[in-house]
Amino acid sequence: MRRVRRKSILVVAVLLAALWTTMCIHGVSRQLPQGISYSGDEHRGVPVEFLYDLTFEGDTGRVVQQAIFDRVFRMIDRARRLIVIDMFLFNGEHGGDREYLPLAEKLSERLIEKKRASPGVEIIFITDEINNFYGAYTSREIRELRANDVHVVVTDLTRLRDSNPGYSALWRSFVQWFGTSGRGVLPHPLTSAGRKVTLRSYLKLLNFKANHRKVIVTERECLAASANPHDASSFHSNVAFAMRGAPCADMLQAESAVLELSGGPMPSSGVEPVPEGDAAVSAQYLTEGQIQRRILEEIASLSSGDRLDIAMFYLSDRTVIRELLRAADRGVTTRVILDPNKDAFGREKGGIPNRQVARELVTRSEGTIALRWYDTHGEQFHTKLVLAWHPDHVTAVGGSANLTRRNLDDFNLEADVRIRAPRGSALAVEFERYFERLWTNTAGDYTVDYSQYEDRSWLKRLVYRLQEWSGFSSY
Repeated sequence: MRRVRRKSILVVAVLLAALWTTMCIHGVSRQLPQGISYSGDEHRGVPVEFLYDLTFEGDTGRVVQQAIFDRVFRMIDRARRLIVIDMFLFNGEHGGDREYLPLAEKLSERLIEKKRASPGVEIIFITDEINNFYGAYTSREIRELRANDVHVVVTDLTRLRDSNPGYSALWRSFVQWFGTSGRGVLPHPLTSAGRKVTLRSYLKLLNFKANHRKVIVTERECLAASANPHDASSFHSNVAFAMRGAPCADMLQAESAVLELSGGPMPSSGVEPVPEGDAAVSAQYLTEGQIQRRILEEIASLSSGDRLDIAMFYLSDRTVIRELLRAADRGVTTRVILDPNKDAFGREKGGIPNRQVARELVTRSEGTIALRWYDTHGEQFHTKLVLAWHPDHVTAVGGSANLTRRNLDDFNLEADVRIRAPRGSALAVEFERYFERLWTNTAGDYTVDYSQYEDRSWLKRLVYRLQEWSGFSSY
């Protein structure tokens, strides 16, 4: 009987291991839903605006300069038929006792006012399930929008690939069937307001997947950003691109794919054509893995004497790192500004992954890759921007996507735009002034030397590599 019992246990263990392995493989290689990992056409003559928010130290203390959500609010006010918004973080919850700007409330109020003043305007708000803490409850902002006839769609992420396959295989097989709602007993990890959540919502959180996009499109114009309407993120530094015309139609098509996979309503109207702007300026809308493909192509196309400028919240993707080192070997002048990864919504972080990647880039390039840190004070340098300077033009890629495996390898939902402008054009001058301002600390204290946050810990370097490889991380 003992031998039979051992044999039975072995058979069950082998079957469970086979199930887990199968689910892991399926989770990372499943076919993407239709319309995900989208690349729009490159459209010429597109009117493009470059916008940014900056928080920095000035002569009299902290300075907060913001333009992105002012532009979003104007877009809402000007819309006549259609507003589709897709935002990752959309809530007023935060930890600690620091005062923040009420961005979530302001956006909610603006949309509700618009719907009351113009009932015929179709408003669809797409967001990530983190704002309901993975089904543990329904947030106040979402309840209020729904009560005022705004269609709110919480993205169905179960059809996306698994960035954390070792864990997600277990969750899909044994946990997901029990749901996440009900009376909570555990503290909410994102707020100190006292709300309790369920253990099952924590277990869903550990899948580490998200609709990470930050876009708005109306029948007249559109915008792709790195900024969230999230109170605890309200002082972050960010960038955005506002456009009109054909790229907005591409954005609407890509958002319709998210609505389809989530069972949401389809937009009943489209984007209006607009007169062309500067014919030498082009714009292309990109999502998910197509962002990585275009960024790698841009870096690979640079030659000796060209320049590459990167401003980024997270940089950890191994394919991007290898391409940066190859570019440095070719003589491409490379400058990188990174967030020091020390601040996260009132909590302190340990610097992973940026400090480990920074050391690798600086040491392996023998200092030819120049690196500075944004000097944060509780907020984050949340920018995601790549500028590739060719002899006759500059290509900018920016939006929601960090340079990480999760953001670039078809796991998260992401949205960027790729802008091409002639050297010397007004747009190229704006890009250059922005980066030089931060790099040289013009009219403010923005960045500090690499040595300020240099980290030589081999243990943290090992942790970063394991996290990036396995997907068991928040970046």
